[in-house]
Parts: sequence; C-alpha cells; structure tokens
Amino acid sequence: MLNVARYHRAHERYHSLLSLEDAVALRRDANSLQAVADRLRDDAPPTTTPPGGAGFAAMGCTDLSDASAVTSVGILFMEGEGEPPELAHIRRRFTDLSRGWARSAGWLAEKMDAGWARERALLEPELVDAARPRFAALTRTTAAAHAHDVAARLLDTSAAALSKLEFTPAAVRSQRRYAASLLRTAAWLATMAAGVIADEGATLGLSDPDWTAYIDELEARVE
Repeated sequence: MLNVARYHRAHERYHSLLSLEDAVALRRDANSLQAVADRLRDDAPPTTTPPGGAGFAAMGCTDLSDASAVTSVGILFMEGEGEPPELAHIRRRFTDLSRGWARSAGWLAEKMDAGWARERALLEPELVDAARPRFAALTRTTAAAHAHDVAARLLDTSAAALSKLEFTPAAVRSQRRYAASLLRTAAWLATMAAGVIADEGATLGLSDPDWTAYIDELEARVE
C-alpha cells in the first residue's frame, strides 16, 4: 500500500501539470481559430493578380488571412493552394488529444471503480485514520476520469466542425460566413474543453496534501 501511494502521488503531480499544459495549448489554438473566423466575418475583396500572373509570386490571400494567426501558428491562406496545413494540423491534434482523453477516461473509471471497493480495507481500526485522506484523493481522481470524458467529447466535436468544410481559398470564399461560423464553433468548443481539463488539472493538484497525509499514516504503521 505504501509503495503504491508514493508512486500514485508522483504520478498525479505529473498529470496535474500535463492537464494544465494541454489547456494552454488548446486555448492558443482556439484563439488562432477565432482570429481567422473574425477575419472571415469581415467583407474584403479577394487578392488581385500580381504583374506577371498568379504564378509569378506566392501570394497570401489578403481577404482570408489574419496577421495574428499567421504569426502565432502560421495559418496562411495562399492563392492557388489548398487548405492551410496548420489548420489540418490543428484538426489532427484535436482528434488525437480527444482520443487519448477518451482512453484515459475509460481506464481511470475502471481503476477507480475497483479502488472504491478496495480502499474500504482502510476502515479497520488500525488504518481508519488513513481513510479520510485516501478517499479525498480518490474522489478527485474519479472526478478526473469524468472530466477527461467530457473534454474528449467537446474536442472531438470541435474536430468534427473543422471537418465539415475543406478550407481551401475557393471553398472558403464560396461559403465565407459558414466557414467563419464553423471556425468560431470549433474554437469555442475547444475553449470549453480547455476549461474542463484545466479545472481537472488544478483540482487534481489539490490531492498532494491528502496523498502526503495518507503516506504519513502508513509510514507510522510501518515504523
């Protein structure tokens, strides 16, 4: 029990930080999507053909591209090109992260179900003082499983929104308002997922004193 507790405390220290880092990365992506969406909601004339023809120079689409999104994550619509690769990368990242969260949610839920029954062994006279901090930590880990499930659903839906339209310059220009709404919706869903996972990481970090109290109780029994 003591060995398990020590390593679980260390593992939760890592995962609480990882969740906060994931939340920051998601908000950065969401902000970039919102910047592009805001640009698309502005009416603007398409880029004019340069002297020498369209093949003379690689031209950015001035009516579609947002400078802040270009500088932050490189989302740049180019004349005659397809979907910006950075948009495709964000969509894949959302999909991969949501799948990872879904897997961790299922794994955690299964382990926590077993844990609630197993840890009742602490209710015996010699261990009862260790029960409260252990069940406090268990409560937060159980909540983390639920948070991962909700965040996974939000982010998977965000990726689905980004998959509804091929974001080539031609497609975006033909459905400018729809493209803007899709990007805004994807950004807002990702922001919600970031909030859920950030709350989970911050809450999970609060278990450290409980793990320490639990470990102290077990160490006192060993001595």
